[in-house]
Amino acid sequence: MEWDDFSAIDKYLRPTYFFRTHLIEQINARELAPNTAKRRMSNVVGLYRFLMTDPRLGFAPANAPWVDRSVGIRYRDSTGFNQVAQVTTTDVSIKAPRREDAWDETIDDGAKLRPLSVEEQKALIAALKRLDNLVCNLMHLVALFSGAREMTVLTLRVRDFVRPSSEVRQWPYKLRCGPGTGIDTKRDITGVYLTMGRELYEMLHAYAVSEQARRRRSRSQLGEDPFNYLFLTQHGQPYYESKEDRNVLRDTGMPLRRSARDGRRLREFIESAVIPEVRKTLPSFQYRFHDLRATFGMNWVDHATRVDGSEGVEASRSSYLLAREQLRKLMWHKNSRTTDNYLEYRERVHHIERAQAGWGSHLIGFLQGL
Repeated sequence: MEWDDFSAIDKYLRPTYFFRTHLIEQINARELAPNTAKRRMSNVVGLYRFLMTDPRLGFAPANAPWVDRSVGIRYRDSTGFNQVAQVTTTDVSIKAPRREDAWDETIDDGAKLRPLSVEEQKALIAALKRLDNLVCNLMHLVALFSGAREMTVLTLRVRDFVRPSSEVRQWPYKLRCGPGTGIDTKRDITGVYLTMGRELYEMLHAYAVSEQARRRRSRSQLGEDPFNYLFLTQHGQPYYESKEDRNVLRDTGMPLRRSARDGRRLREFIESAVIPEVRKTLPSFQYRFHDLRATFGMNWVDHATRVDGSEGVEASRSSYLLAREQLRKLMWHKNSRTTDNYLEYRERVHHIERAQAGWGSHLIGFLQGL
């Protein structure tokens, strides 16, 4: 079947509908996940829509590749008001409905993140020490101690860590991130600061001025430029290219790489070395680097919301609200509802476990009495 042949009167013999049928068959045969099929169909629709709307291409199929329809999606904005967004969908789109799992132990923070337990954190740190990969160790520690996202950790710059701690005026150390700093933030948010304690800063400073770091910088394009990346590979390549650096390269007219450096090297090391090493202690262990962000959030919540039994109700509520606002700022949350996901996480998990255990005991007792 030719990709541009839409001459068939029967719509199911046109390429888009035919491909959708093929994807549905793969889903039913469990050869393809619904979300993957949905994404593939969406990519195909995007391709044809581009071909039909770009006047330079002049693509005009003999019959419609799909039928558009407008639907309204209700959502709550950052101020708490209900809004309705109008979106366009097609009759070839594949639906992949999601249902919330009551036993889901993740936190919704832009993605489903799983906080690591204390036992898992200990096993992870011990495994990193055994692997003796200093750069990878420091990346993990930055995420664990500051809650920074992968893109932020991997775009830290040498200039921000060359001063010895004795010359830093205020602790904890506050590092401005976002557009204009060379340190990437999600959706280019500005006016945010990465906060880290003296111990972590001293480790990063020691690495920044170390022979290993200098050797890697000598193999990079920027060399000893203070704006060089703090973390580089053995070959002097960045683990992650900031948006500003990619834009500068694009403006020079130099040929761009087919794929930008986006942290893949770190993720490959985690899959091939870190996880297998941790599994020597915890056989079922699994994590993603981004889970360290949620781990930082829960570590902070567990220590910041400890309530003294002598405190009154109003004092407890005041402590809760203060912790909520502080955590929102530390993790750069635009919507405080995302922060609430952290503060309510322990209670949600414990509540369902208590309910399940209580009802289970009741049911077992009932069965034993028959």
